[in-house]
Amino acid sequence: MEKEQSIEPQLPPGELHRVLRLAAVARSLPDAVLVTGHALLRYVPRDADQPISPARVQDLADERGCDPRTIRSHIRRLEAYGLVVDRSAGGGRRMIQRRRGRIVVLQGIDFSPMLAAVEKIEHAALQAEIEFDERRRLAARVSELKRQLRGLVAIGGDMPPRDTAALDVCPSRHRGLPLRELAALVGRLEAAIRVLTDDGEDAGGRIFSSDQDDEIVRPITTEKDENPVCRPQRSRSAAEADALRHITLDLLAAALPVDWRVRIERSGGGVSWASLTATAYERAGEIGVTDVIWAEAQAELGRLGAAVLVLLADAGSIERRGTIRCPAAWIRAMAARAESEPLRLSQNLFGLLHRTRGADCPCPTLVPSHPQT
Repeated sequence: MEKEQSIEPQLPPGELHRVLRLAAVARSLPDAVLVTGHALLRYVPRDADQPISPARVQDLADERGCDPRTIRSHIRRLEAYGLVVDRSAGGGRRMIQRRRGRIVVLQGIDFSPMLAAVEKIEHAALQAEIEFDERRRLAARVSELKRQLRGLVAIGGDMPPRDTAALDVCPSRHRGLPLRELAALVGRLEAAIRVLTDDGEDAGGRIFSSDQDDEIVRPITTEKDENPVCRPQRSRSAAEADALRHITLDLLAAALPVDWRVRIERSGGGVSWASLTATAYERAGEIGVTDVIWAEAQAELGRLGAAVLVLLADAGSIERRGTIRCPAAWIRAMAARAESEPLRLSQNLFGLLHRTRGADCPCPTLVPSHPQT
C-alpha cells in the first residue's frame, strides 16, 4: 500500500491574480473583463497542473448578476488579448473529475498563455505605468492651464475669437486622451496663455496689478452683485472638500458593511479615517478597482475621497442588493465627473443609509459639532 502524500498547490492563486492585474495594466483591459477574469481564476483548482478554470458560464453570470452572453463576451475578449485558451469539451462543457483525490479530467478556460508570457507582461506593465505617470502629469498640467486660461478670458472681457479659440476647442474631459495628444494640448494651451498675456500687457489697462499677491482686481463695474476680486479656480483640495461636505466619520461608520467592520476590528483599532482608508484600499483590489483607477480617483478627490468612493461602490453593488453592477466602472465615472462638476457624495451616502435602514426609517440628520475633513 502506497503511502499517501499531501498534495502541494501547484499554482498559487495569488500569483495568478497578480499576473492578471499586470496584464490588465499592460493590455488596458476593461474593468468588467478584469473582474470576470478574477472570477474565473477563483475556480482554478489549487492542485491542478495547469491553470484551467472549470467554472460554468451560468454560475459566473449568477455571481456577477449579469447575462450569460456578457460572460461569453468577456471570455472572448480575454482570448483576443492572448491571455486564455478555451479548452472546453464539446458543446462548451466545462468539468472537473477526480479519482482517489487526484484530478483526472479538467476542462475549461486555460490561463497557460498568460503564465507563459509573464516576463513580457511584466515589462509591458512597467512601460504602461511609466506612460500613465506621464499622462497623469500632463493631465494635471492641462487642468492648471485651463484654469489660467479661463481666468484670463474672464478678466479680459470681450476678446477676439482667435484669443478664445484654444479654450473653445479644448475637450472638457481630457484625461482619457493619448499621451501624444495630451502633450500637443499642453503646447497649444501654453501658447494661447502667452498670447493673451502679451496682449494684456500691450493693452495697458485690461489687466491690472495689485499690491496683494494672490488677488487680481477687476475693472470698476456698476453691477452690485459682482465680486471685485476674482476667486481662484477649483483645485483638487476644493474638489475634495465639495465631495466630502456633510460627510462625517459617524455617518461612514453607520454605513460600513459587516466585512468592513470585521477588517477594521482585526486591525486592532476603532473606526478612524486611517483605518477606513486602509480598508478601502485593500477592498478595492477585490472588487476590480485597479491601481490606475485608484490613482485617478485620488488625483481628483484625494485619498479620503477615493476611500469614500470605494465604500459607496462596494456597499451599493448588486452583490449587496444595490444597483451598481460594476463598482470599478462607477468609481472611474465619478472621478471623471469630478473634473467638470462638483460631486456631492453625501447624497449617495444618505441614500445608502436609507436603503440599509429601511424605507420607514428617517434619513440621517447632520450634526454640526462633528468637524469636516
